[in-house]
Amino acid sequence: MMKEATLLVKPPHTWIKKIVDKYPATVKLLDCRVVEGTGGVHELFEISAPPEHIQSLLKDMRKDPYVYQVDAIETKKGLVIGSLKTHKCTACRSFATSECFLVSAKSTSDGLVEWKVLSSGNGLKKLLDNLESGGVDAKIHSIVELKDESALTKRQEEILQIALEKGYFDYPKKIHIAEFAKLLGISKPTLSEILRRGQKKILAEHFSGRLSIVNGKARI
Repeated sequence: MMKEATLLVKPPHTWIKKIVDKYPATVKLLDCRVVEGTGGVHELFEISAPPEHIQSLLKDMRKDPYVYQVDAIETKKGLVIGSLKTHKCTACRSFATSECFLVSAKSTSDGLVEWKVLSSGNGLKKLLDNLESGGVDAKIHSIVELKDESALTKRQEEILQIALEKGYFDYPKKIHIAEFAKLLGISKPTLSEILRRGQKKILAEHFSGRLSIVNGKARI
């Protein structure tokens, strides 16, 4: 049975805590993956903050000794989407090497990071064990058993929204798939499949209940 768990995590060191402690900002982690051969991770993030703070906020991020290769763009006033690599992030690395799937991760007002993860079998236990062995304070806030697979579309929704805001669906395109995949830190085939599946689900939901043009039967 697939489960969705909400964890409250207190990383020993994180650029996110520094940002939310200093600025009236909300940070979301959209994805993270291990940087091979290092103790760090590659993170895809979204930051919401008052427009007047954006430039100084990004400057502070780039000066953080734990962070490098910050690639960020302001998609609209007060919203920044980008990626970065960390030299060390025990919490994120514990997740990236686990058998869980990241639904969302966002900062809280008290300096914690709220993770929503999907897991099956003993994946959640392995993640908590990894965090504990890495000296990361984490506790379970809630666990819900999922009855359908709709929750698995969260990452697709995030990427489709970014694609829309970046002009991927415009004609002519304002961003092409190679550039888009580089921004997200994933391969072109992976991004293409995520977009295809996401668009298919949106269209299936839109036409649900209508009579099929092909066979005249109602779509379910």
